[in-house]
Amino acid sequence: MTEPPRSESCPEECRIAKKMAPVFKALGDYNRLCIVYLLALDETGRLGVGDLARRLGISQPAVSQHLKILKSEGIVESERIGFHVFFSFNRSRLTEIAGLFHGMQELVQSRCDKQIILEKRIENPLNILFICFSYSGTTRTLMSGFHAVCGGDFVEVKTRKQYGTFTAYTTGCIRSRKEEPDPVTPVSIDASGYSLLVIGVPVWAWKPAPALYSIISGLIGSEGKKAVICTTCCSHPGDCLSIMRKKLEDCGVQVVDEEAFLGNDVFDHEKKNEFVSRILEAYVP
Repeated sequence: MTEPPRSESCPEECRIAKKMAPVFKALGDYNRLCIVYLLALDETGRLGVGDLARRLGISQPAVSQHLKILKSEGIVESERIGFHVFFSFNRSRLTEIAGLFHGMQELVQSRCDKQIILEKRIENPLNILFICFSYSGTTRTLMSGFHAVCGGDFVEVKTRKQYGTFTAYTTGCIRSRKEEPDPVTPVSIDASGYSLLVIGVPVWAWKPAPALYSIISGLIGSEGKKAVICTTCCSHPGDCLSIMRKKLEDCGVQVVDEEAFLGNDVFDHEKKNEFVSRILEAYVP
């Protein structure tokens, strides 16, 4: 009985798993793992079948067979010098394998994140508006991750005049300290149809990035709305969250929760998932 053809709409996990399976098979043997270990530590580039056989205490034909399997997956490379063949560890292949693992981790984690919605028994799509400004991309990545889990709408605000590295640390930080707004696009954001706003901006000189003030002044129909705010920074948020809270409350927005993501917090799945749970708790359709 022939196996039925697989669907072309196989999820991304299947495609990554298909690439990873032969690697697992090649590395799924104790002696092959030992060979990889010995080659990875070797600095001479002069390890042959006989050398590996002596170190492992197995026969040369067995070593040759193991090397053949490892070479087929690109994990090991060989070089012939005269009558001798020497083997080495392919470090670039290790980078590719690590990338596959990382890709699989991200995909599986995204499915786990979706489970949060199911556990809360909240029907998608959620009526949430995510608004962010991001200079380096860190805040964008964080906020788009929250949006991917919760659903709703996403607006990324950009300054009309783009900052460079020098101007961000000079003009941008001076404006931040003075709490001066930056002209942005879009100029206005209609929040009237949403049950919850989630706003995220980076910390510049211990205060919100200047785009924040334009975001707030450009909100339409936000009075009486609930909001969750967050910020990103390297080490200390300073007065950023308290300023964000005050500016929003002055416009009639009720800030119900806040969080600062410091340094590597943006890669901390546990902290991000905990914040998503808090967003869902604040959500009232």
